[in-house]
Amino acid sequence: MILNKKVLFDNDIKKDSIKGKTIGVIGYGNQGRSQALNLNDSGYQVLVGLRAGSKSEAKVSKDRLKYDEILHVFKNADVLAIMIPDNEIDQMLLDNIQNLKKGQTILVSHGYSILYGEAKLPSNVNVVMVAPSGGGGVVRSEYQKGFGIPALVAVQNDYSGNALDIALSYAKAIGSSKAAVFLSTFKEETETDLFGEQVILTGSIPMIVMESYKVLLDEGYDPVVSWFVCFYELKTIVDLM
Repeated sequence: MILNKKVLFDNDIKKDSIKGKTIGVIGYGNQGRSQALNLNDSGYQVLVGLRAGSKSEAKVSKDRLKYDEILHVFKNADVLAIMIPDNEIDQMLLDNIQNLKKGQTILVSHGYSILYGEAKLPSNVNVVMVAPSGGGGVVRSEYQKGFGIPALVAVQNDYSGNALDIALSYAKAIGSSKAAVFLSTFKEETETDLFGEQVILTGSIPMIVMESYKVLLDEGYDPVVSWFVCFYELKTIVDLM
């Protein structure tokens, strides 16, 4: 059974719980565009939600996807994948709670806005997360290679009784289960993601690199040689990792 497994792959996800459903993708930025294109290429019905006059309209049209105003998508999509910046999601949900419909699935790719936001979503909707462990560009490029980016999947509210199946079907549709899908929770994903970004990726490692570079410059070493030692060699180690 799925619930007895922590790591899932394509063959583990046999149900297609989003087949025949309209998947509304709100926003067409880094993750939104990549996930929308992957869903479309996997054969699903995608409707992109944009603000009136959005600069993304031309891009969506060029990509041959359907789009409409956000209000229409909120009212008509079966699955709402909200792919706008994290700091805007809570307000969007606050503004549109009355437009949600019974049995709808709200899907996010990072749990922060749900876990710590002010919006209190109704109990008669599913709330799930599919969080690819990589930027939108990589989500798209790996899919085009026939592979995918690993993703964390979690369920915050299971109104329909099959919210996990919906999230797993979505993860498979964007290619993640070709790599690996990990069952998690909103709390685990949110807090470990913040830790990784703030402590490691934008915290200690950049500080160590910059300070090391400054030490070598202060001691009179050549800037180019110092750059190779502190920056370039770190890149080669990361590539090996």
